[in-house]
Amino acid sequence: MSVVIRLSRAGRVHLPYYHIGVYNSRTRRDGRPVEQLGFYDPKSAKEPVRIDLDRARHWLSVGAKPSATVATILRQQGVASSEWAGKKGVTPARKAKKTAARKASAKKELAKRPGKQAAAKAAPAKQRKPRTTSSKARGEKAAKK
Repeated sequence: MSVVIRLSRAGRVHLPYYHIGVYNSRTRRDGRPVEQLGFYDPKSAKEPVRIDLDRARHWLSVGAKPSATVATILRQQGVASSEWAGKKGVTPARKAKKTAARKASAKKELAKRPGKQAAAKAAPAKQRKPRTTSSKARGEKAAKK
């Protein structure tokens, strides 16, 4: 079972508030949570967020992935992103390393086939011939035939 920490909407029109909960990843947006962690009220000035940080850390430690909004809320509440960053998959450094490796292998591939490299540089892109007649004239020509 893949578990996520996300928001579910409550409230009324133009006055939303959200429950922060742990959900099965296949549960619908306002479905039943595995565990309720707190709430987020974006319209409130006095207490916009209340969350049980110990339970949030527990769920992050067992592999729950926070949504983007919940990740921002957790960072603001003092939960370090390193607690769930290791479980995210591709980090920016890892992505850059993969891209560099891919470029290096492409250069090696081009070096093996010098004919392909020269042909790729020498061949210009095909350009479309400009039309000499207007669309109205073409329509009239087609009507005559």
